[in-house]
Amino acid sequence: MRSILLASFATVLSVSVVGQYGSFSAAAMKAAKGTKTIVVLDAGDSPYNRSLTDAVKNHWTWTGGVEFMTVAELAAQPMAPENTYLLKTRKTDPVKFQGTFLTLVQGWKPKKGEVLEQTDNAFTSIPVERELAFIQIDPSNINEKGQAGLLTVYVKHLQNYLDLVEGGKITDKATADRTYANRTRTIRDTELWMAQEHLDRSIPDATKLKEFYTAPCQVMALSQLPSTVEKQDSGITVSDVIITGENKNKHCFKRIFNAGSGELMYLRDDAAIFGKKEGFIDEDLKSVERAR
Repeated sequence: MRSILLASFATVLSVSVVGQYGSFSAAAMKAAKGTKTIVVLDAGDSPYNRSLTDAVKNHWTWTGGVEFMTVAELAAQPMAPENTYLLKTRKTDPVKFQGTFLTLVQGWKPKKGEVLEQTDNAFTSIPVERELAFIQIDPSNINEKGQAGLLTVYVKHLQNYLDLVEGGKITDKATADRTYANRTRTIRDTELWMAQEHLDRSIPDATKLKEFYTAPCQVMALSQLPSTVEKQDSGITVSDVIITGENKNKHCFKRIFNAGSGELMYLRDDAAIFGKKEGFIDEDLKSVERAR
């Protein structure tokens, strides 16, 4: 199995390109599907821990078995090639951002003396070729701004990505981009719930938004979005925004997910310097409005 995995991880999308995706190898996915998944939680109690535990217990079906351990417990024992690990990773792109990701990692037999490094409960030394799938997250939004419920969406999204690669529908970045772009038009068939805090200051309210987007849409406080995710209504889509970096390296990552299935429907990132493009702008709304 180990030799299969080493050969299978030949193509992995660099984090410098986008805040999600992972391996494009169907063979790697098929090999990993027979593993047990170890879910790695933060040290201590946190909204992240509670929501991720609930999300995995209720919605994780991609591998047959699941166990939970803390960051400290994982650091005290070696990874194992027969396991996959759902954990937080942190990566730095010198041009765009430093980001935190919820990542499914294929375990491996560590070399003698090899140590897993981590900062703030996120691992920084995971080899990119071991990453099966990842989605960028914002721990501060999750733990401090009441957005822990989005972890259910992220867990569903990761499994959807894994299935698409395993089934041969995603084989490289081009097919991944095309898959998600093809979903964008279907956002108009749902009711889009857009957090006011996710709108750039150039779109101050719902009245301005409707100048660019005429399909069903509600603008609400960010605190209201988790209740939508809890309903798991596939007729609703929800906004998600992560801003990283500072000054000339500031970037805004924008996504729209289906609240029921967790499917990624829209993604785009923009440089967000000088206080501009810090959220969804008219170009995003027009893209969804005009998608075919």
